Amino acid sequence: MFIKKIIDKIQQLRRERSSAAYIDWLRSKGMKIGNGSYIVDTRDIVVDTSRPELIEIGDNVRLNKGTQILSHDWASYLFVNAYGDYIPAHDKVTIGSNVWTGRNVTILRGVTIGSNVLIGNGSIVTKDIPDNSVAVGSPAKVVMTLSDYYEKRKKQYLDETVRCAIAIFDTGREPVPEDFYDDYPAFVDARNYKDYNFNYARQFPKKESFEKWLEVHKAPFCGFDEFMAHVRTVMESSSQKD
Repeated sequence: MFIKKIIDKIQQLRRERSSAAYIDWLRSKGMKIGNGSYIVDTRDIVVDTSRPELIEIGDNVRLNKGTQILSHDWASYLFVNAYGDYIPAHDKVTIGSNVWTGRNVTILRGVTIGSNVLIGNGSIVTKDIPDNSVAVGSPAKVVMTLSDYYEKRKKQYLDETVRCAIAIFDTGREPVPEDFYDDYPAFVDARNYKDYNFNYARQFPKKESFEKWLEVHKAPFCGFDEFMAHVRTVMESSSQKD
């Protein structure tokens, strides 16, 4: 487990350097990109550099694998062949701050995406997306506010964490705290966070953000042992029903 942590850390550092270098290169072309923005996989992303001044990205934007940001298209050549007329097609793309794109998202020219926005996997953004919203689909449409999604996820994550633990049991081994490096809110809060060797900076790059979370978060379970006791109760209840 210790060796795996070292390998994961090395891979994370490589990705961060690669992302920073790519963003610096885009900025050198004339693109505006804010602080804290990150590209998950620079080998699997398309950012249109034909007119880099037309693309503006805010702070703390996460661009996932397969993201495409296009400020132009080549439909003009259809008009040349069909009508003998050339009509250029370029327009600005603006992405606000605190935006997350799922995998394989395409953002087309002329679009403005607000701040605090989640774009779902495989979406094609053809029209503006307002602040504080969740948008999915092709074309992407707003399906709920970010606040609604936040409340929904607060209700769902605990059941998902329990299912994760059960899946580990099903492989024939006992879950350990390290298995829940991203799921620790189920049993970690200000009372016990120092008891676990989790990389809290993974989710909270700013110290003040983590400290604020500690002030408001109350874990459903008082530690890993209590969480595991609950998991075993769920498993026993399920086996009795079967």
